[in-house]
Amino acid sequence: MYIIYALLGAIMASAGTIFAKLGLRNVDANLLTAIRGIIMAIIVSITALSFGKLSMTVLNSLSARQWVFVILSSLGGALSWLFFYQALSVGPTVVVTVIDKLSIVFTAILAIIVLAEGITFQAGLGLALVFLGTLLVSVPWEKIQKIFS
Repeated sequence: MYIIYALLGAIMASAGTIFAKLGLRNVDANLLTAIRGIIMAIIVSITALSFGKLSMTVLNSLSARQWVFVILSSLGGALSWLFFYQALSVGPTVVVTVIDKLSIVFTAILAIIVLAEGITFQAGLGLALVFLGTLLVSVPWEKIQKIFS
């Protein structure tokens, strides 16, 4: 089931990026990000409330350590949005989005270092191809040729 959720998440992220690029015309990227964040917080909160997952009891049950990591995660997510939408406001959608997806490679590296998770040869090869694909999409061909000449 996680694969279906992950695919749906990817599709929704893609749609969100296209809608954001359309909405960024003559709108400040930080303003759009703030509005987006507020709307997302409302939607996520309503969803959590409707499933009974958000209550004072649940919030009080979180440890100080869990709060620290939730706050740090929120900070990382917020900064990610701010940088992404700033880049999207001035750059080509495909290039900006592909560079943003280098987060896949960075996350894998951090999972190995911080979480001590292992990685298979197959996964390593896939991550290398993601990195190579990012270079091919985002770096002009003339510059790539110069590297090898």
